[in-house]
Amino acid sequence: MIFTLLQFPFRFFAFIVGFFFYAMEVSADWLIGARSKTEYIRRGACKRCGRCCRLLALQMPFFIERYESLIRILSWFHRLFFNFQYQGREKNWLIYSCGYLEDKRPSRCRIYPFRHRICRFYPRQRLYGHPKIHPECGFAFVRRDGHLSFDEVLKEKRKNLQI
Repeated sequence: MIFTLLQFPFRFFAFIVGFFFYAMEVSADWLIGARSKTEYIRRGACKRCGRCCRLLALQMPFFIERYESLIRILSWFHRLFFNFQYQGREKNWLIYSCGYLEDKRPSRCRIYPFRHRICRFYPRQRLYGHPKIHPECGFAFVRRDGHLSFDEVLKEKRKNLQI
């Protein structure tokens, strides 16, 4: 309880800074979107399964992955500011689980209105390229120009390789 009270100022500060950057990114997306459009359009809705929250993968810059002490500092930072529990690493990805996700089914976020930027933007549309999502996710991405979606092209390629 006392440790949680001591963490509150850090998490509040992280929320304020994160909200500022969130507003800046939304503004930048709006400005860029006025001139050019994304290649893919997001369709569907969240199924609230919690799969994207159970394991979060954050990519490390190449210079950090060589130093174990920097990885420990980074995982400590994410635990203190975002309540992400370090689960391990795979190549240049740090794997976390969210401390705000309830264990019961269906999983619910305990701080949903105040969730972090990484949660607000998932799955985010990039200006170019295909966003990566869980296979069971309720969202899907279709090409803006009407061609096959990325997943449909991938299925076709796999089907052709098996023949």
